[in-house]
Amino acid sequence: MLELDHVFCMVRDPDTAARRLEDEGWALDRGQEHEGQGTRNRRLPWESIYFELLWIDKPVQAESNPLRLDRRAEWQTSGASPVGLGFRGRLDSADREEFWPYDVLGSRIWIHHDNEHSPERPLVFAMEMDAASIERRRSARAAMRQPDNLREVRVNAPSAPFLPAFVGPPVRFSTGPHQLELTINTGGKVRKIGDGLLIRV
Repeated sequence: MLELDHVFCMVRDPDTAARRLEDEGWALDRGQEHEGQGTRNRRLPWESIYFELLWIDKPVQAESNPLRLDRRAEWQTSGASPVGLGFRGRLDSADREEFWPYDVLGSRIWIHHDNEHSPERPLVFAMEMDAASIERRRSARAAMRQPDNLREVRVNAPSAPFLPAFVGPPVRFSTGPHQLELTINTGGKVRKIGDGLLIRV
């Protein structure tokens, strides 16, 4: 079965979003550029899962890339969801026809067709990995993890994303304006990290 690997949110002001996360006591990595995709990131790792701040770094690349993340970055005007849900493992054969293969970053990633046909839904993708690769990835993340852990993911969008069977923190969906809320502490306060991005700490 697939595992929830990471969740991303497109942000316009990554420096402010990163600072707000760091003000809560978390440490983000330096991130990396996604060559050919036109994006850059910074990541906040928890136990075996991480959250990714993602933004457009090279607009021309983003506009010519099949993912068209530039549309998701401009979600307030385009209507596309700024949220992505990434899984790791192998897709069930019954689900695979709902996805297409994306190889721009090297390893194979399966992209759900909603990205083209219903971009108002969160981007759902699965990174193809065998058991050994999953364990190496999990161990690498565990070495950088924060003292807390991601307990729940709440996504608002006009319509629900397709979610394959998976293990990990639950992903809850509500119909409404685009928003991502990550729950770290179910009894905590809600902090605004960026437009459409909240964390319950």
